[in-house]
Order: sequence, then structure tokens, then C-alpha cells
Amino acid sequence: MHRTPIVKYVLLLLLFLVSCTFLLKLKKSEVKNEGNGYFADEVVSHEDVELDANDIIYHKRNDKNFAPVVNEEYKVVFFMIAKCATSEWTRMFVRMMGSPNWCAHWVHKPEVNRLKFLHDYPIDQAQEIMTSPDWTRALFVRNPKDRVLSAFLDKVINGSKHFVSHECHNYGKKGDNKQEDCIAYHRDFGFFLKNVTTVLTNKHWMPMYDQIDEKWWPYINFIGKIQDLNEDATRLLKSIKSEKDGISAWDRWGTTGWGGDERNCEIKHTQSFLERNDARHETDAHEKLRKYYTPELEIFVEEQYKNDFNNPYFDFNPIELYPHNDASKLGLEGQTR
Repeated sequence: MHRTPIVKYVLLLLLFLVSCTFLLKLKKSEVKNEGNGYFADEVVSHEDVELDANDIIYHKRNDKNFAPVVNEEYKVVFFMIAKCATSEWTRMFVRMMGSPNWCAHWVHKPEVNRLKFLHDYPIDQAQEIMTSPDWTRALFVRNPKDRVLSAFLDKVINGSKHFVSHECHNYGKKGDNKQEDCIAYHRDFGFFLKNVTTVLTNKHWMPMYDQIDEKWWPYINFIGKIQDLNEDATRLLKSIKSEKDGISAWDRWGTTGWGGDERNCEIKHTQSFLERNDARHETDAHEKLRKYYTPELEIFVEEQYKNDFNNPYFDFNPIELYPHNDASKLGLEGQTR
């Protein structure tokens, strides 16, 4: 039986389409799995979601600004997740503006950094920024066990005076909580976890997943890991290019000028962006995990931060300090007042 020419053409066309689909999926898989930080392999339709004025990522709250930084030249949106190298990333985005204030001491202050945020744009333009495939929407995440301990050591232990005068004051105003308990026990990691983090909302220990509206997570197309900070930061900056001349943010701003004390603008630093930080954000707290965690506190964090652990986007390397099936045999040492 002889096939007609048209049947042969149809079969060849189908074979071609199947081959193209396979190669495209293979290429996407390679891009997504190149390193721990990844670029999303799907582009969500512009019509799938609408930006609302009260969305977390757009609404400007008094002391809780969760809106991302926007850089139009590089078409990048960046969510500053606290305890995920935000100081360094703030300096990078200020430097990408060509501003000399990138090395200023108070770079986090809006009047110093002059950064533009999503809520600075009309809602229709912000909608386009958040949904257009032409934009990169990025953030870095960190294992919650490491992140919440880092927040404790930084904001409670190192910043004890400020914590007592501000956070303990706010703690005493919530429900039946007593300010004097916070003052007396705030240096206890268990008290901080079971009492402070469950009563006070603070971006430094608030779950990362909760800092972005759930409907917007599919639009985040780059997620880096603090455990691979240097590698993932380099990949992100190499991927975003200037609309003016096509030069990547890495080549223009990332390859040199960093290192030592970036606050001293007189020193001509020669290191690349985050070169010195490969392990700093991980090991400083990571080596202390067992010193501060008990089996019960580890399980408590896993439950308290379940949205960070159980979502399709973060995919952390597991950190299990204690075998959970032995935790019940080790008493109640993790319980606090």
C-alpha cells in the first residue's frame, strides 16, 4: 500500500513537531537545573492574575514594606528577603543606578538609596512589570532553621538594647503577654521562637513564603539560594542586561569594586560582588545550630515555617539536626516559659 505525498508530509511534520517539543523541554530542564538557583521554565499568561492595591507586594505599609525593588534599565524586579544578604543586594541595586550612595553607611534608608519600588508605579504599569516575560523577577531564600537563628543572633543578641526597648515594648502590648517576660527571657532562643516569633510580625523572622502573595509566586522566575550565594548571584547578574547597551549587570557592576568595607568609597576594591561571602551567611549561624537548637525546637521551626519548607519553589537541601523519631526520648528541654 502506497502512502500519498500529503500523508508523508503530515507524518514528517508531526515527527518534526515532536522532536522540537522534546528538545525544547530538554533545554528548559538544563537551564532550570544549572546550579541551585534556577530560572523558571514556564511563562504564566498575563491574564492569569491581577494586581490589587492591597496586595502584599504593592501596598505600602508604614513599617512593613514588602514591595520589590524595580530597575527599569535591566528589567529586573528584586524582592529583598531579610536575612538573605539584603544589605549587599541593596548596595548592588543602588550601584546599578550609577549612584555614589551605594557605599553610604545608611544605605537602607530610602532617602539615601533612592531606589524605586513596585508601589512607586501606577497599578497598571506595576501589573505589566509583574507579569511580562520581558522582566526578571528574582529573590534569594535561606533555610528557615539557619535564617531564624541568624535573625536571633543579629537582632536579639547583638541588638539586645534596641530589641528590649522596641520589640519587648510591642510584645507587652499584644494580648496577655508581659513585657517583663520578654525583657527577662529574650536572650533565650526557645523563648524567642515560641513566644516572640509567634506574637510579633517582623520581616527578619517572618516566613519568606508569606512575604509575597501566593498568587504571585508563579511569576517569580529566578530563585537563588544563600547556600550558593556567590554562584547564584553571578548567574542572576549575568542574565540581566542593560536596555541601553546590552552589557550585563555582572560585567558592569559585579566583576570588581567589592570587598573589604564597601562603605569606604575611597578604597578601590578589586573583588567581585559577594566573592567574600560564599560561606559567611551560612557558616556564621550554621556552626551554631546544634548549640541553640534542641530536638523540640527543631520540630517547632519545621511546623512554624512549614510554608517555607513545603512549597514547590524553594527546594532546600535538608538540614536535620536530630533524628525526629528520637526527639520524644530526649525530654522537654526545648520547652520554654
